[in-house]
Amino acid sequence: MRVRTSSALRASLFIAIAFHAGITPSAEPDNPYNDPPPVQATRAIARCPAPRIRTLTPDEARREAHQRIERGTSCWLAGQCEAGGDYKHDAETNARVAAAISNDLRFANSSLWVETLRKFVTIKGCLADAKQGRELEAMVKAIDGVKLVWQEAAVAPKRAR
Repeated sequence: MRVRTSSALRASLFIAIAFHAGITPSAEPDNPYNDPPPVQATRAIARCPAPRIRTLTPDEARREAHQRIERGTSCWLAGQCEAGGDYKHDAETNARVAAAISNDLRFANSSLWVETLRKFVTIKGCLADAKQGRELEAMVKAIDGVKLVWQEAAVAPKRAR
C-alpha cells in the first residue's frame, strides 16, 4: 500500500528533522516559545530604564525545550497542573498582574514592568520608596495564577524622578 503525503506534511517533516539536526534559519536570538514580553504597568519615573526582552539563541532554546517538557510532564502526571503546564496562562497572568498594579494608587508614582514565566512573576523597574516594594510583592502574591514573585524593582534616586 502506498501512502500519499501532502506537501504541507512533507514541509513539516523537513522542518522538524532540520531543527533536530541543528539546522536553523538564523542564529539570532528569538522568542521561540512565545513567552509574553514585559508589560509596563506604571510610568511615573521618566528615567527608569525598560527591562530587556528575554530572547534565546537556537542552542539555548533547544536546552530549554528539554526542561520545559520535563517540568510540564511531571507536573501534569502529579496532578498539579493542567495539560500544557505552568506556561499555558503566562500571558493572561502577566496582563492581570499589570492591570492590578496600574489600578492601585499606591504604585502611581513608580515605573514598573511585569514579566511572567511559568507562573513566576518578576517585577522590574523603579519604585518611589522601599515600602512600595514590600506592598507590591504582597499584593502580587495574592493574585490568582501567581506561584512566586521576584521583586527586582529598585528605589529610584531622587534625581531620576
